[in-house]
Amino acid sequence: MKNNIPGFLPLAFILYVLTMFAHAQDTPAGQYYQNSWNNTNTHSGYLLTTGQYTLYLHPEGENAFVFPCVKPAKLISPYGPRGGRMHTGVDLKQNLGDSIVAAWDGCVRMAKESYYGYGKLVVIRHENGLETLYAHLSKVCVKENTYVKAGDLIGLAGRTGRATTEHLHFETRFLYEPFNPTIIINVETRMLISDTLHINNKKFKAGSMPATDTITMSKQNLCDLFEDFSVDTITPTADSSTSLPPQPAPPAKKTYHIVVKGDSLYKISKRYGISISKLCKINNMKETDILSLGRKIKLE
Repeated sequence: MKNNIPGFLPLAFILYVLTMFAHAQDTPAGQYYQNSWNNTNTHSGYLLTTGQYTLYLHPEGENAFVFPCVKPAKLISPYGPRGGRMHTGVDLKQNLGDSIVAAWDGCVRMAKESYYGYGKLVVIRHENGLETLYAHLSKVCVKENTYVKAGDLIGLAGRTGRATTEHLHFETRFLYEPFNPTIIINVETRMLISDTLHINNKKFKAGSMPATDTITMSKQNLCDLFEDFSVDTITPTADSSTSLPPQPAPPAKKTYHIVVKGDSLYKISKRYGISISKLCKINNMKETDILSLGRKIKLE
């Protein structure tokens, strides 16, 4: 049978892949993963070697951490050996349909309706090289190769796959290797324990970044290359604000905010403690409006 696929499609795909690699290598994640991007497996090769790595976790501001469970979450199974096998994450009790959100900004590497014992699964790669995994979902709300922001809805809690109760199985990984999430995240306070993750000869340890150190992070989003291919615009759920860590008080006499890369009405409203509806009213805009870089957003 003659192939009726237009000849330009393979070329377009090749150009797309080349573009992906060109952009990805500008981020620490692209360098760590040798520009590889795999939508098939949670573990693709053995990249973690003996040596030292330091990953900045961005506890505040852009790329701020958001606890993945919007509703209260009780730790029901810790990381470690369990039933003769390794439990490579933590289980957080949730009710069916509870909102699950992205822990950091990043790009969805995997979004599967069924993946072995994980059931419905989402894996997000973050710019600093971390990956987070969200499993046993009842519904996947994002698509692969889509850029998401911290706090964006990515799925609903469930018990798909090998699970005995509704919960979120949450993993943190670096170079495909899982490590205990509670090294860097306090489940009870729902906040980061430190601003830095140190990996020394395959051992993971939380720490602090010395003030004299300089952090070189590319401003290029990991998935800027996907912006023309993204099929979904993710809107945070109304109750996702309960998962946000406390924000600093607004600067004194601050009457406007200048839009920078990564800003959204949602982020600005949380930073200054002003509702999105009020921001829209005093700026004569709609919630769906796109914020242009350098725009002044009135705060009062």
